[in-house]
Amino acid sequence: MFINFLNKVMGEHGYKSTAAAMGPANHGLLKRLNMLALLELVRASGKTSRAELARRSGLSPPAVSALVAKLVHAGLLVEEGTGESCGGRPPTLLRFNARFGYVLGADLGGTRVRIALADLNGDLLAQSEEPTRKAPPYVRTVLEQIVRLSRQLVETTGVRWRQVKAMAIGAPGITDVESGLVRHAPNLPGWRDVPLRRLLEGALRLPVHVDNDVNMAVLGEHWRGAAQGRQNVIFIAIGAGIGAGLLINGTLYRGATHAAGEVGYMLLDPKAIWQEFRELGFLELRASGPALVARARHLMQRPRLSSAKAIFEAARQGDATAGRVVEEAIEYLGTAVANLATVLDPEMIVLGGGVSLAGEILIEPIRAVIERTVPTKPAVVVSALRDRAQLYGAIFSALQLVERQLADLVSRL
Repeated sequence: MFINFLNKVMGEHGYKSTAAAMGPANHGLLKRLNMLALLELVRASGKTSRAELARRSGLSPPAVSALVAKLVHAGLLVEEGTGESCGGRPPTLLRFNARFGYVLGADLGGTRVRIALADLNGDLLAQSEEPTRKAPPYVRTVLEQIVRLSRQLVETTGVRWRQVKAMAIGAPGITDVESGLVRHAPNLPGWRDVPLRRLLEGALRLPVHVDNDVNMAVLGEHWRGAAQGRQNVIFIAIGAGIGAGLLINGTLYRGATHAAGEVGYMLLDPKAIWQEFRELGFLELRASGPALVARARHLMQRPRLSSAKAIFEAARQGDATAGRVVEEAIEYLGTAVANLATVLDPEMIVLGGGVSLAGEILIEPIRAVIERTVPTKPAVVVSALRDRAQLYGAIFSALQLVERQLADLVSRL
């Protein structure tokens, strides 16, 4: 949890190795960094002893004992059980107290709002969701829905609200992460230049981080999903809209105006350059979930195929017209994926969102396109987190906010 914070602080002060190997430095800063280093070692180990901490950190056993005593007193570490004896008294084991606090992660989509509660290890404890309310006044209606679901979820799990330390939320469309402003969300009526962070912080009395939902998804997949250990990843969400989250050299890429990854606007037909796209882009109008439904209704006049899932299932069952709808969508998606792979040279492309749940009928043709047309061959997979990548990314982002809070707490011990 504290690795990013440690690296940042050490970089600011010119340190290039661990806190234990700094040499002479400001005593208060050195103590703070040593304590954070021990806290991270315990968290990463699950359970460990003071002697093991001294060995791994390079600190002296008395220094470790003194710092650990402060962390135990503050409630950040707890003693739990004993380890194997090496000839003397069995050592008392320590573990990170993941229930010291909790975080909320939220996924605001065009069709549903989902909230999850997690502990400080990022383990999800409970989740709630509802269809997104789209009644006027549009912004206030959705805001009240998010606040209500958040408070209800915390209450039903028995957690006290004061134990919740932060929230992060993924929003659809172009989102300015510095200001917490949702600039444009085409799938949410009336959502232009909405100060979502300010509104939620005022309503919930919590620090809130706001980012694009597909940015959250690629972070979630990198943290807990199929992209763990990969440094260059494209996550493409195909649902009510189409967007991409871009992880380049291990860092989330947002672009000059926070609009990187708006691949729903990708032009895949030269004739389309004479058209104007505002609310929805070229690719979204041809391969998103609603686009598939609209195309099927136009061709089939069969209202029973009212979802992308139903269309893919009909195609699997041999329905020729449903197969045509799916084939047309895959041609556009395959072209878009191949273009992205050619430009960005990722290690992995992850497909997520509701349409991606179609599985092999969708992914195998896209893999074939990559194999035929792209010089390098990235892995193409369906999200291991299925429809929860955005939630995991939001939890991860909320934990980054808590990282700073706990570091400030440690500095006061």
